[in-house]
Amino acid sequence: MRTELLELSRRLRRRVRDDRAAAWKLSPAAESGAASDPALRLRRLAERIEACRLCGLGAARIKSVPGVGCPRARVMFIGEGPGFSEDRRGEPFVGRAGELLDRILAAIGLSRETVFIANVVKCHPMKDPAARDARANDRPPAPEETAACRPYLDEQIAIVRPAVLVTLGLSAARCLLASEEPMGRLRGRWSKVVVAGSELDLLPTYHPAALLRNPALKKDVWADMKALKSRLEA
Repeated sequence: MRTELLELSRRLRRRVRDDRAAAWKLSPAAESGAASDPALRLRRLAERIEACRLCGLGAARIKSVPGVGCPRARVMFIGEGPGFSEDRRGEPFVGRAGELLDRILAAIGLSRETVFIANVVKCHPMKDPAARDARANDRPPAPEETAACRPYLDEQIAIVRPAVLVTLGLSAARCLLASEEPMGRLRGRWSKVVVAGSELDLLPTYHPAALLRNPALKKDVWADMKALKSRLEA
Protein backbone atom coordinates (compact mmCIF):
# COMPACT_ATOMS: atom_id res chain seq x y z
CA MET A 1 0.00 0.00 0.00
CA ARG A 2 2.80 2.39 0.92
CA THR A 3 4.52 1.78 -2.42
CA GLU A 4 1.26 2.43 -4.30
CA LEU A 5 0.71 5.72 -2.40
CA LEU A 6 4.24 6.90 -3.19
CA GLU A 7 3.75 6.12 -6.85
CA LEU A 8 0.41 7.96 -6.89
CA SER A 9 2.04 10.96 -5.20
CA ARG A 10 4.80 11.04 -7.83
CA ARG A 11 2.24 10.90 -10.63
CA LEU A 12 0.24 13.77 -9.13
CA ARG A 13 3.36 15.93 -8.73
CA ARG A 14 4.36 15.20 -12.31
CA ARG A 15 0.85 16.06 -13.53
CA VAL A 16 0.86 19.39 -11.68
CA ARG A 17 4.34 20.21 -13.04
CA ASP A 18 3.29 19.39 -16.61
CA ASP A 19 0.07 21.42 -16.28
CA ARG A 20 2.01 24.43 -15.02
CA ALA A 21 4.49 24.16 -17.89
CA ALA A 22 1.63 23.96 -20.39
CA ALA A 23 -0.05 26.99 -18.84
CA TRP A 24 3.11 29.11 -19.20
CA LYS A 25 4.04 27.89 -22.69
CA LEU A 26 3.45 30.55 -25.34
CA SER A 27 1.41 29.67 -28.37
CA PRO A 28 3.22 29.88 -31.75
CA ALA A 29 1.42 33.18 -32.42
CA ALA A 30 2.49 34.59 -29.05
CA GLU A 31 6.07 33.44 -29.56
CA SER A 32 6.12 35.13 -32.95
CA GLY A 33 4.78 38.32 -31.39
CA ALA A 34 7.45 38.26 -28.69
CA ALA A 35 10.17 37.82 -31.30
CA SER A 36 8.92 40.87 -33.19
CA ASP A 37 8.49 43.09 -30.10
CA PRO A 38 11.64 45.25 -29.91
CA ALA A 39 10.97 46.44 -26.34
CA LEU A 40 10.69 42.84 -25.11
CA ARG A 41 13.79 41.80 -27.04
CA LEU A 42 15.76 44.69 -25.51
CA ARG A 43 14.60 43.69 -22.02
CA ARG A 44 15.70 40.10 -22.59
CA LEU A 45 19.03 41.32 -23.91
CA ALA A 46 19.42 43.51 -20.82
CA GLU A 47 18.93 40.42 -18.64
CA ARG A 48 21.73 38.65 -20.50
CA ILE A 49 23.98 41.68 -20.11
CA GLU A 50 23.27 41.77 -16.37
CA ALA A 51 24.40 38.15 -16.08
CA CYS A 52 27.43 38.57 -18.35
CA ARG A 53 30.94 37.80 -17.10
CA LEU A 54 32.75 37.56 -20.43
CA CYS A 55 35.36 40.05 -19.25
CA GLY A 56 36.54 41.44 -15.92
CA LEU A 57 34.24 44.48 -16.06
CA GLY A 58 31.22 42.37 -15.10
CA ALA A 59 32.78 41.29 -11.81
CA ALA A 60 33.83 44.81 -10.77
CA ARG A 61 30.84 46.96 -11.71
CA ILE A 62 27.86 47.78 -9.49
CA LYS A 63 25.16 47.81 -12.19
CA SER A 64 25.19 46.90 -15.84
CA VAL A 65 24.15 49.71 -18.19
CA PRO A 66 22.50 48.21 -21.30
CA GLY A 67 20.85 51.27 -22.83
CA VAL A 68 17.76 53.43 -22.75
CA GLY A 69 15.30 55.04 -25.14
CA CYS A 70 12.89 54.30 -27.95
CA PRO A 71 12.94 50.66 -29.14
CA ARG A 72 12.31 51.84 -32.71
CA ALA A 73 14.42 55.01 -32.71
CA ARG A 74 15.62 56.49 -36.00
CA VAL A 75 18.93 57.49 -34.41
CA MET A 76 21.13 55.71 -31.88
CA PHE A 77 23.78 57.54 -29.83
CA ILE A 78 26.72 55.38 -28.75
CA GLY A 79 29.27 56.31 -26.09
CA GLU A 80 32.32 54.40 -24.92
CA GLY A 81 31.19 53.08 -21.53
CA PRO A 82 29.44 53.87 -18.24
CA GLY A 83 31.08 56.12 -15.66
CA PHE A 84 30.73 56.56 -11.90
CA SER A 85 27.12 57.85 -11.93
CA GLU A 86 25.92 55.42 -14.59
CA ASP A 87 27.37 52.50 -12.62
CA ARG A 88 25.04 53.41 -9.77
CA ARG A 89 21.93 54.22 -11.80
CA GLY A 90 22.13 51.54 -14.48
CA GLU A 91 21.37 54.16 -17.15
CA PRO A 92 23.77 55.73 -19.68
CA PHE A 93 24.69 59.43 -19.58
CA VAL A 94 23.17 60.50 -16.26
CA GLY A 95 25.94 62.71 -14.80
CA ARG A 96 26.96 66.19 -15.95
CA ALA A 97 27.81 64.84 -19.39
CA GLY A 98 24.33 63.30 -19.55
CA GLU A 99 22.68 66.59 -18.65
CA LEU A 100 24.60 68.25 -21.46
CA LEU A 101 23.60 65.48 -23.88
CA ASP A 102 19.94 66.07 -22.95
CA ARG A 103 20.32 69.76 -23.83
CA ILE A 104 22.04 68.92 -27.11
CA LEU A 105 19.20 66.56 -28.03
CA ALA A 106 16.56 69.12 -27.11
CA ALA A 107 18.24 71.73 -29.30
CA ILE A 108 17.51 69.63 -32.40
CA GLY A 109 14.07 68.44 -31.31
CA LEU A 110 15.09 65.06 -29.88
CA SER A 111 15.00 63.51 -26.40
CA ARG A 112 15.83 60.32 -24.52
CA GLU A 113 12.33 59.13 -25.36
CA THR A 114 12.79 59.53 -29.13
CA VAL A 115 16.37 58.23 -29.55
CA PHE A 116 18.20 55.18 -28.22
CA ILE A 117 21.33 55.71 -26.11
CA ALA A 118 23.88 52.96 -25.47
CA ASN A 119 27.59 52.39 -24.93
CA VAL A 120 30.18 50.18 -26.57
CA VAL A 121 30.76 48.40 -23.24
CA LYS A 122 27.94 47.88 -20.77
CA CYS A 123 29.90 47.94 -17.49
CA HIS A 124 32.05 50.63 -15.87
CA PRO A 125 35.73 50.45 -16.90
CA MET A 126 37.78 51.50 -13.85
CA LYS A 127 41.45 52.26 -13.40
CA ASP A 128 41.30 50.54 -10.02
CA PRO A 129 38.38 48.09 -9.71
CA ALA A 130 39.09 47.72 -5.98
CA ALA A 131 38.25 51.43 -5.50
CA ARG A 132 34.87 51.51 -7.22
CA ASP A 133 33.58 54.21 -4.84
CA ALA A 134 36.38 56.56 -5.88
CA ARG A 135 35.74 59.46 -8.26
CA ALA A 136 37.97 60.07 -11.29
CA ASN A 137 38.42 56.31 -11.60
CA ASP A 138 37.16 56.03 -15.18
CA ARG A 139 39.22 54.81 -18.12
CA PRO A 140 38.59 53.91 -21.77
CA PRO A 141 37.63 50.27 -22.35
CA ALA A 142 40.46 47.91 -23.30
CA PRO A 143 40.36 46.22 -26.72
CA GLU A 144 39.49 42.83 -25.20
CA GLU A 145 36.61 44.41 -23.23
CA THR A 146 35.28 46.09 -26.36
CA ALA A 147 35.54 42.80 -28.26
CA ALA A 148 33.67 40.91 -25.53
CA CYS A 149 30.84 43.47 -25.46
CA ARG A 150 30.58 44.25 -29.17
CA PRO A 151 28.04 41.48 -29.93
CA TYR A 152 25.62 43.08 -27.43
CA LEU A 153 25.90 46.44 -29.22
CA ASP A 154 25.40 44.78 -32.60
CA GLU A 155 22.30 43.02 -31.28
CA GLN A 156 20.90 46.30 -29.95
CA ILE A 157 21.41 47.88 -33.36
CA ALA A 158 19.74 44.89 -35.03
CA ILE A 159 16.73 45.16 -32.69
CA VAL A 160 16.25 48.95 -32.81
CA ARG A 161 17.09 49.22 -36.53
CA PRO A 162 18.07 52.91 -36.49
CA ALA A 163 18.71 54.78 -39.72
CA VAL A 164 21.61 56.73 -38.21
CA LEU A 165 24.32 56.01 -35.64
CA VAL A 166 26.04 58.88 -33.80
CA THR A 167 29.20 57.92 -31.95
CA LEU A 168 30.19 60.04 -28.95
CA GLY A 169 33.93 60.13 -28.41
CA LEU A 170 36.97 58.45 -29.88
CA SER A 171 36.54 54.93 -28.45
CA ALA A 172 33.05 54.54 -29.90
CA ALA A 173 34.05 55.99 -33.27
CA ARG A 174 37.06 53.70 -33.58
CA CYS A 175 35.00 50.69 -32.54
CA LEU A 176 32.34 51.21 -35.21
CA LEU A 177 34.65 52.49 -37.95
CA ALA A 178 37.63 50.21 -37.25
CA SER A 179 39.78 53.33 -37.68
CA GLU A 180 42.87 54.65 -35.91
CA GLU A 181 42.38 58.25 -37.03
CA PRO A 182 42.26 60.97 -34.34
CA MET A 183 38.93 62.41 -33.23
CA GLY A 184 39.59 65.75 -34.88
CA ARG A 185 39.66 64.04 -38.29
CA LEU A 186 36.78 61.64 -37.65
CA ARG A 187 34.18 64.05 -36.28
CA GLY A 188 31.61 65.55 -38.59
CA ARG A 189 32.43 63.13 -41.41
CA TRP A 190 29.59 60.86 -42.53
CA SER A 191 30.45 57.22 -43.16
CA LYS A 192 28.62 54.07 -44.17
CA VAL A 193 28.97 51.07 -41.85
CA VAL A 194 27.48 47.59 -42.01
CA VAL A 195 26.19 46.26 -38.70
CA ALA A 196 24.17 43.05 -38.34
CA GLY A 197 23.78 42.89 -42.12
CA SER A 198 22.38 46.42 -42.50
CA GLU A 199 24.14 49.44 -44.00
CA LEU A 200 23.79 52.50 -41.76
CA ASP A 201 24.86 56.14 -41.83
CA LEU A 202 27.31 56.98 -39.05
CA LEU A 203 28.33 60.40 -37.76
CA PRO A 204 31.12 60.69 -35.18
CA THR A 205 31.17 63.66 -32.81
CA TYR A 206 32.79 64.60 -29.52
CA HIS A 207 31.69 63.06 -26.23
CA PRO A 208 29.77 65.54 -24.03
CA ALA A 209 32.44 65.10 -21.34
CA ALA A 210 34.98 66.53 -23.80
CA LEU A 211 32.81 69.65 -24.12
CA LEU A 212 32.81 70.07 -20.35
CA ARG A 213 36.61 69.98 -20.37
CA ASN A 214 36.96 72.13 -23.48
CA PRO A 215 33.91 74.35 -24.23
CA ALA A 216 35.53 75.48 -27.50
CA LEU A 217 34.48 72.12 -28.98
CA LYS A 218 30.79 73.04 -28.65
CA LYS A 219 30.76 74.79 -32.02
CA ASP A 220 31.93 71.59 -33.73
CA VAL A 221 29.29 69.49 -31.99
CA TRP A 222 26.61 72.04 -32.88
CA ALA A 223 27.64 71.81 -36.54
CA ASP A 224 27.45 68.00 -36.29
CA MET A 225 24.00 68.13 -34.71
CA LYS A 226 22.70 70.45 -37.41
CA ALA A 227 24.00 67.97 -39.98
CA LEU A 228 22.20 65.17 -38.12
CA LYS A 229 18.97 67.13 -38.03
CA SER A 230 19.17 67.76 -41.77
CA ARG A 231 19.81 64.06 -42.45
CA LEU A 232 16.80 63.01 -40.35
CA GLU A 233 14.57 65.55 -42.07
CA ALA A 234 15.69 64.63 -45.58
